[in-house]
Amino acid sequence: MHTIVTLYTFNYNIVLFVGMKKGIAELADLVIITKSDGDLKPAARRIQAEYMSALKLIRKRSKVWNPLVLRISALNKDGIPELWDKMKTFQKLKLESNELQMRRDGQLKVWMWRHIQDNITQMFKEHAGVKSQIASLEDQVTRGIITPGFAADTLLKAFSKST
Repeated sequence: MHTIVTLYTFNYNIVLFVGMKKGIAELADLVIITKSDGDLKPAARRIQAEYMSALKLIRKRSKVWNPLVLRISALNKDGIPELWDKMKTFQKLKLESNELQMRRDGQLKVWMWRHIQDNITQMFKEHAGVKSQIASLEDQVTRGIITPGFAADTLLKAFSKST
């Protein structure tokens, strides 16, 4: 099943920026701030609050679940049982609502079409009429002599002439 849990061992100033910039938080079902102990505990609280605020701005992806931001400490064993409880709750809600199965069904379709695309692309590149022109056309495209569209059309014509 496709569930994303994002774990952070943080550098105080960059974790929120990096997570939001790369879209990680947009995908996460749970954001876990680790090392929430000792001198790092205040920073972990601050990062948790910042992530919670940031997640409020992200479009809701589930009817039954809102992403959570939790702090844990493996050293002190703080938050780990609560994290496990939240993970079990997440699974229960997603299974009962059929959201996990619907997401899985979507993934399977994407994977099917990606497989077809990969195979068709490979067959296309190995086609004799195409293969003989690829290097030259790629070179002309990168040097700005022809457009990528023109090169693609040329290869497609070569492919379709002999199929």
